Amino acid sequence: MLGDLEAEIMELIWARPPGQGTTVREVFEVLYERRRVAYTTAMNTMTRLAKKRLLRVEKRDQAYIYYPNLTKPEFVSRFVGRILEDLFVNFAGATREGLDALPDQQAAARARTLLDEIARRRAEEEGE
Repeated sequence: MLGDLEAEIMELIWARPPGQGTTVREVFEVLYERRRVAYTTAMNTMTRLAKKRLLRVEKRDQAYIYYPNLTKPEFVSRFVGRILEDLFVNFAGATREGLDALPDQQAAARARTLLDEIARRRAEEEGE
């Protein structure tokens, strides 16, 4: 999950043409107009995004150029996939209990059917 500043920086980077990197200075200049953040805040946040492997860094001359490792749709797909895996696999019991509390019981029933199907398929895969 991304913090507000991390998400804003990623949006700025994704808005650039594919393959065109950006520097901390370029990101900072946009952020400063919006939030009055310090240069070091932008730099530290971009470093953190690189440690999370959302950005890759290349040194070119005297500057570090940052590139996204994933497109925005790829990031969203992976993020949603992790949430769904947690909901339907790692925390299936808690998810089922939460479904029982939903006001729309038809939607809850459909979701329970999906949970049952996921459990059935996982059991088949483990049995192979």
